[in-house]
Amino acid sequence: MGDFVKGRITQTFPEPLVKHLRLHRRIDTYTQRSPGFQKSRSRIDPRFRYARSILVDVFYDHFLAEQWERYSELSLLEYSQQVYQGLQQCYRYLPPPLQQQLPRMIEHNWLYSYRRPEVVERVLDRLEKRLKHRFPLAEGYRELGRLRPVLEEDFSSFMSEIEPLVTVWKEEL
Repeated sequence: MGDFVKGRITQTFPEPLVKHLRLHRRIDTYTQRSPGFQKSRSRIDPRFRYARSILVDVFYDHFLAEQWERYSELSLLEYSQQVYQGLQQCYRYLPPPLQQQLPRMIEHNWLYSYRRPEVVERVLDRLEKRLKHRFPLAEGYRELGRLRPVLEEDFSSFMSEIEPLVTVWKEEL
């Protein structure tokens, strides 16, 4: 939901939802400044310009899904189900585009499916279409194959950076 809610987070949302949205934004803000993320971004072919951040973000989502058990005691399958239940419980607060996508998200278990490289390729293709082909994101999938080992190292560094911060942020919220 964090990717769908733009602007100010209003108090019309239930408090748990406000906390999750704020955490999502803190993570997004930190990610853009993160040395690990910036290192990955610089590795991506410069012809992708501003879309390099999008590519790295999608690749990191993929790595997190693949390596989930390193970072959580809860399985990714269980976590995904909890997220979908939470979204269903706050359905009336969801932006309309997310309300429309939620049934497909649940049916195809999008969060869990990020483990599969072919899903990453499909996601990049859809993002390119949504951005009206301003960036060749679908072609960016090749960067994952070309750079996977070093991107995974960067991701591991990024997770080492952010894991303690997320713990503190959760306590503050």
